[in-house]
Amino acid sequence: MDSLSTTEFSLEDTLNCGQSFSWIKEGRGYVNADVGQVVYIEQRGREIFYEASQDNDIDLKTLLGLRDPIDKIKTELARDGIMRESIEFAPGLRIVRDPFFSCLISFICSIWKNIPAIQLSMKRIRETWGPQYRFRGNTYFGMPGPDVLARSTITELRGLGLGFRAKYIKRTSEAITEGHATHESLKGQTYEEARSELKTLHGVGDKVADCVCLFSLGFLEAFPIDVWIERVIQEHYGIFTASGKTYARKSAAARAHFGRFAGYAQEYLFHYTRSRGRTPCPT
Repeated sequence: MDSLSTTEFSLEDTLNCGQSFSWIKEGRGYVNADVGQVVYIEQRGREIFYEASQDNDIDLKTLLGLRDPIDKIKTELARDGIMRESIEFAPGLRIVRDPFFSCLISFICSIWKNIPAIQLSMKRIRETWGPQYRFRGNTYFGMPGPDVLARSTITELRGLGLGFRAKYIKRTSEAITEGHATHESLKGQTYEEARSELKTLHGVGDKVADCVCLFSLGFLEAFPIDVWIERVIQEHYGIFTASGKTYARKSAAARAHFGRFAGYAQEYLFHYTRSRGRTPCPT
């Protein structure tokens, strides 16, 4: 296997904090079959060892957020006790850059589902329609493209246990195939523009759009809000109370408070709170 040296990075914290459904735990490492081939990675100390099914010319630094200015991010965010605790709890956490379509579909699947249920939904979609790869003696399934899911039926999607999300996945796949809110069209847009365009897709509301902006498109100011974040912000900051009840106002307040790296603040707080608290209802 090839290797990559890292500093201030934890593969476990990065891939176990609920931000990615493309990386699947396998043995001592993780496998990703959503990148046009299969990639296996594992961490030993400061080294990331990796192997790919076709070639090793894969930009792991981008996929794993290793190009982010982590020292600057921590310095700008560590202004209060709970944030310092959250950073110290997972100092090696990075924001991933998952493939656009798999990220989008995974967070549509996340509506009123917990993490194991989302993982199961994505597994079923891949195994039903995704491309197959042989790697290290095993068969892996990647994420199908929007053109493939556009040809599926709502009945077929519901048969995978997707419920009301089946309609969202079908219509969103059709829209992207027709050229609406594609990865290419979102490139070069501002965060607000990309978020607005994503919300034209069926089933994509504020939170799903923010998740895609943060975990795929690299808008580090995006601040997804769910029950975990709602609770920790209310307990320690109070900025949501002052801003108003709508998601848009809360999002704007969080971005104003935490600044250009608000997405990292969100993920530090989310991971810390979820790891130490009881599981609330999914959103």
